[in-house]
Amino acid sequence: MDSIKKVFIRIKDKIYGSKNDRTRKIFISLLFCLVILLILTVDMIPREMEFAVGQESPVDIRAPETRTIIDEEATGARQELALENLSPIYQENRQALEITREKLAEIFDFLLEAREEEASLNEAEVFFADYDLMITEEQWEFFLGLSNAELAALRLQLEETLSSLYQGPLYSDEQQDNREQFREIFTDLRDEGEVDNLIDFFAPLLVPNLVVDEEAVAEREQTILAGIEPVTTTVRSGEMIVQQGQEISELEFQLLEEFGLSRGEISWFQITGIAFYFIIITLVIFYYFINYHQEIWQENNQVFLLESLIIILFAIAWIISRFQLEFLAYLAPVAMVSILVTVLIKTAAAVAVTIYISLLLPVLFGGNFLLAASYFVGGMVGAFSVAEVSQRSDLVKAGFNVSGALVLTIMVLNFLNPAQLLLDYIIFAGIGLANGLLVAILANGLLPYLENGFKLTSAVKLLELSNPSHPLLKRLLIEAPGTYHHSVLVGNLAENAADQIGADSLLTRVAAYYHDIGKLKRPFFFSDNQFGDNNPHNDIKPNLSALIIRSHVRDGVELAREYNLPQEIIDIIEQHQGTNLISYFYQEAQQSETRSSLNESDFRYEGPRPQTKEAALIMLADVCEAAVRSKNFNKSNHSRIESVVRGLIREKLIENELDESNLTLKELNLIGESFSRILTGIYHQRVEYPEEIEEEMGRLKGSGSGDKGADNKSGSGKNNQSGAADRN
Repeated sequence: MDSIKKVFIRIKDKIYGSKNDRTRKIFISLLFCLVILLILTVDMIPREMEFAVGQESPVDIRAPETRTIIDEEATGARQELALENLSPIYQENRQALEITREKLAEIFDFLLEAREEEASLNEAEVFFADYDLMITEEQWEFFLGLSNAELAALRLQLEETLSSLYQGPLYSDEQQDNREQFREIFTDLRDEGEVDNLIDFFAPLLVPNLVVDEEAVAEREQTILAGIEPVTTTVRSGEMIVQQGQEISELEFQLLEEFGLSRGEISWFQITGIAFYFIIITLVIFYYFINYHQEIWQENNQVFLLESLIIILFAIAWIISRFQLEFLAYLAPVAMVSILVTVLIKTAAAVAVTIYISLLLPVLFGGNFLLAASYFVGGMVGAFSVAEVSQRSDLVKAGFNVSGALVLTIMVLNFLNPAQLLLDYIIFAGIGLANGLLVAILANGLLPYLENGFKLTSAVKLLELSNPSHPLLKRLLIEAPGTYHHSVLVGNLAENAADQIGADSLLTRVAAYYHDIGKLKRPFFFSDNQFGDNNPHNDIKPNLSALIIRSHVRDGVELAREYNLPQEIIDIIEQHQGTNLISYFYQEAQQSETRSSLNESDFRYEGPRPQTKEAALIMLADVCEAAVRSKNFNKSNHSRIESVVRGLIREKLIENELDESNLTLKELNLIGESFSRILTGIYHQRVEYPEEIEEEMGRLKGSGSGDKGADNKSGSGKNNQSGAADRN
């Protein structure tokens, strides 16, 4: 099992390679093109016995040109009727009696000799086989039981029978009648009880004296057939030869052969047309992504996801096309691809892919490009329905939206065909509803597998991770409550700033919740979770303290992998401290040790530095929230908080911690404004109520009556109590 697993891992690594491995991308893209082309053209490759008499036709077939042909079936029936009363022509065989007598004499000579030598049944079988006679054990015992005189008498009776028999005709095509005549004559000369056995044995010796003259019969048949007029059928160009699902008759099969449609020849012209059409559409979509969505094109897993989803859809559509029912073409779940691409990548990519599919998929259904409109509408509605997905049930809602849109679109499209019956419209409406249901089922079912298989994280997955009931967040709340509270605040700070600069706000917030999970290993070594004056760092050396603090990043990565967190969150956990210096313990170490023995790298995080805007936001939010919370100053002063925040951002910029995050100075300015505004709201000092108001609140809380005035006081008490709670 381990060896098999290693093989699959090796194959997976070969396929994915680096993020933008051009060779692998080209190879997989060529493979994608070949698979789609095969699906589109496989039905044009002839199959054995594609058309046969009595078989249902898989497609409608029309005559390519006007042609008159002989109806061989009807003509054959007319010829059979003409030949029905044709009598056979016989030729006399004058040697028939002599030949039969000679055979009879040879047989009786053998019987006399065999009786004397007591020959076995096997020897008799070998002898009689030369005369095309079969002898049973019972018959052989009968012959051996006869005396010489009895054998001579039997021979004489048979010769007399033959003489009488050959006075009349013995026809070669009436062997049964000849046998019956033999029986009638022989019965008069022999005991009736022995006749059956003897007739069964000797009847094959009879040589007919009137033999059918095959050549004369054939000549007469040809003369008769030559005088019969053939039955003809004229087929007009475009006329239906056989309808889809109809059994092929002899005449229809003859027409197919006449037009060269029954031999299953490959239509290279049609295949070439489809191939060029596919290449043009595919080159356009590739050009679009290469030039307008470089961020997608440079990610191999996203490109492979798009190609895999299109292949899955075309495979499903090909299976649907096997049923050869016109209305089932509307069942192809195009919106499934649109929804999954929107959720896993982005809406713009889903729109482009939906257009691509809508233009290409109708080829599978006989080139009915009216289908393209329904595919496009269904796909667009699906994509837009999950553009702002907030929970998994939104995928089901999207399926219902697709159903509604498709029912309306399919009905409108079929209004173009006034020959439709009411039942047809009901069927089309049902197909539209079924399509939406199928889309919802497939999108929900495939999403988790696609996320894991292509290493992508959807908004649905992130929303599930943001739920406080997630095991890791529950552990954080119970085992490290200070860290949990800090992480929530960092999430709020970073999410708002992400909205300001156009980063992924959902990923930023969720990653912030988990960025410090490494502190679960030693929660009380971090100030977030220290209560009272008990600080374990007081009893250990600064370099060991720094090692413990640094290790929370590595511990967080291990814990994230243990709980199968997405790679994007693991990367942010690993990068959120960058290569920052743990300055407190470094300064403490400088005071207690000589500078020559002090290594600054022992007091820095291992990195790497933030590689994305989201990771950089969490680094800045982390340090700013901790600094503002820990500093002892008037937090009602917005300018003071803003000064601290901008100073910290400037410090990280100068230390080159943000160099690899692609943040611009303009974005850093927006981040500073956002952090300052929110931190001022969180940490502003509360108004302290005078003692008289507190006493009045206590009296109101303790009083209560059923009249209106008491109710008003109770309401006031609740309001004041809320204010007191805010103050506390």
